[in-house]
Parts: sequence; structure tokens; C-alpha cells
Amino acid sequence: MRFTSIFATLALAGCASVNPGNMLALSQLSPLTADPTGIRAAVDLPMGVTIPADGAVLTFAAERSDTGQRDSGEFVLERLETAQGLLLFRLDPKDRADYILLRDKFNDWETDAPKATNGTFSIAVAACKTGSGPEPDATFSVYVATDAEAPLAAVIEDAPISDALEVARSAGASDLCD
Repeated sequence: MRFTSIFATLALAGCASVNPGNMLALSQLSPLTADPTGIRAAVDLPMGVTIPADGAVLTFAAERSDTGQRDSGEFVLERLETAQGLLLFRLDPKDRADYILLRDKFNDWETDAPKATNGTFSIAVAACKTGSGPEPDATFSVYVATDAEAPLAAVIEDAPISDALEVARSAGASDLCD
């Protein structure tokens, strides 16, 4: 089985901003064994940029080529603010049972037909401007943890926020928060 883990916010930064050691650790995440209470993402944004309450979405999907079965779930992540000023996103407690049902189903598919089962696990975060927007040279950072006991690890550090906003705009997102 191949499960591809994609953290969309990671695609917004240049290679020089990505922490390779932490990315390697992140690549070890198996959505088929991860406890959903431990999966967290945090973003450190400059003034003039935010992420709307429904702006972070986790998608978990799989299909079996031998039977044609496919299933997926899309979960709007719960947004919290940390004492350090980060925006923290996690699976909402009310969605955890549905996530676990999908996880167990996909794990069964993997057990039955590992070569025929493929899936994706992704987190997409959409940033937007507030007020007059950020300073031209403003940066952002992204942190991820895949275990409830693990600290947040930087996967993007000091990447240009202008690049992230341009990618979001090119994907059809509004420049300004509603």
C-alpha cells in the first residue's frame, strides 16, 4: 500500500525554508496507525494574515484497485490559539470517531490487499489577508506533531508569506478574509 501524506502548507514554501530532518520524521507518519488526537499543525503568521475558522481541512481517502472500492472523509480542523500566539489546528473531537472508522476500514483494506490499496492523507491550510495585509518581507513558519506526547517540530521556517498568499490566490482563494 502506498499512502501519500501531504501537508499543503508545506508546498507553499521554498526548499530553503523546509527543515529536512523534521520532514523525514513527518514522512514516517502512518495515517493507518496514528492516534488522531496527536495529529496537530500550527502556523506562526505575521500581522496582516490569518487563517479563517474553516480554513484548515484534513482529507483522508483510499481506494482499492482490485474491487473498485473507495471512500474518503474531509474534516474541517478545529482552530485554537496557543499562549505563544500560534494558530493550532487539530481534528475536532466530534470528528474523531468518523476518522477512526475510516482509518480502521483503510487498515482492513491494507491487510486484505496491500498492493491494490492506495490512499492520501492531507492537510490544506488557506491563509488570507486582514486589514492592509502583511509587510512585504513578512515570513511565516509551520510546525507539525504526529503524536500527542511529541512537541511541535518546525517543518517550515521563515518562509515568505507573499509566496503563500500568491499560491492561495492562484488556487482560487480570496485575497482578503471575509
